[in-house]
Amino acid sequence: MSATRIITPDTYDEDGTPIETGLMDERLGTVEPGRRCKLCGNPVGECIGHFGHIELVRPVIHVGFVKILHKVLRATCWRCYRLLLPEDEIKFFLAEMEKHEAETGELSDEVAEEVFRRASRTVTCPHCGETQRKVRLEKPTAFYEETEVGSIRLTPIDVRERCERIPDTDCKLLGINPKYARPEWMVLTVLPVPPVCVRP
Repeated sequence: MSATRIITPDTYDEDGTPIETGLMDERLGTVEPGRRCKLCGNPVGECIGHFGHIELVRPVIHVGFVKILHKVLRATCWRCYRLLLPEDEIKFFLAEMEKHEAETGELSDEVAEEVFRRASRTVTCPHCGETQRKVRLEKPTAFYEETEVGSIRLTPIDVRERCERIPDTDCKLLGINPKYARPEWMVLTVLPVPPVCVRP
């Protein structure tokens, strides 16, 4: 999907040539008359442009998904990463969710909200027996977990690792369709770099 990894913050060298692996890398397309895109070979009017990417040194929580991540952390066990509902309730709600999905092609927001409401009130995990910790959000993107020794900040790495371990069926019950998305994708590790032709 990405034409190149961007690792240089500069755009042009001393001669005015776009720097390779820079923000104006010619594999991302071109905006200069007379030059051709190094990826598709087309000139300015014909090249549609190509995305690049920047790999982040550390994960970053996407501010647009903070509320959803907070719900996910509150509704899943901090020890075994399962949804905080007994197995019989999981089966019941999964049947309801799949019925709604078969009828409409989408997951049910109402079922997901009811699952979250019940799961977030659970004190002891029905799967591993662990007492649950409260997770609070301090805006914009800081999560804190209340433990026996006090409040501990959850780093974006911690949040991403927890989300990676949540089973697909549990994600589905939280309203996240694992065919198209996973909760760990809400913690960014890579940023897209748009083609040069679509930038202001």
